[in-house]
Amino acid sequence: MSHLAEKYRPQTFDDLVGQSKIVNRIKFMRDRGGLRGRVFWLVGNSGSGKTSAARIIANDIADSWAIQELDAQEFTLDAVRQFERMCSSKPIGEKGCHVFICNESHRLSDRVVSRLQTVLEEPCVQRNSTWIFTTTIAGQTSLFADKFDACPFLSRATVLEFESRGEQLVLDYACHVRKIAQAEGCDGQPIDRYIDLIKTCKLNLRQALMAVESGCMLS
Repeated sequence: MSHLAEKYRPQTFDDLVGQSKIVNRIKFMRDRGGLRGRVFWLVGNSGSGKTSAARIIANDIADSWAIQELDAQEFTLDAVRQFERMCSSKPIGEKGCHVFICNESHRLSDRVVSRLQTVLEEPCVQRNSTWIFTTTIAGQTSLFADKFDACPFLSRATVLEFESRGEQLVLDYACHVRKIAQAEGCDGQPIDRYIDLIKTCKLNLRQALMAVESGCMLS
């Protein structure tokens, strides 16, 4: 049986709870010029929906076999070179786009980032692929594993910062988690208890759903 966080993982842009600003920007870019050929830098707290958003973008523009998802430690120079070679042509399939997702991107080495700065300027890479990087660390200096200036790299990316505070976000998350708890027969508490749970979990939806799954909201 899948855990609640996976069972209820967002599948569409509109499923991204509390992130309407991000969703509106992505939809604007999609409608205006498409999401292909872009570099995205997704910043947000753990459990805010970064990886889900990355996968939704990827599925919107690429077939499943043309999507590569790795952690930063796997995003080596050899991997980048392989991806560059792949971008010399479109992948087989209806959508014809490669997508490369790198999670925990603040752990990328300076050598990999330096190589990416060149690769992402290549015409075939811009024509045939989209690159998505996710991280929990905001800012532009001392960002990557070797603590060097990230400005040149981030200047090539569209930076999307996920909401991470505010009473409305807390309420949106609480209502979302309670709705799931009710659907799963795990609910027995008023909304105020869910608000407290979200705050205790520091607005980490995944952690909140794990708590519900353990029975913390039963009567």
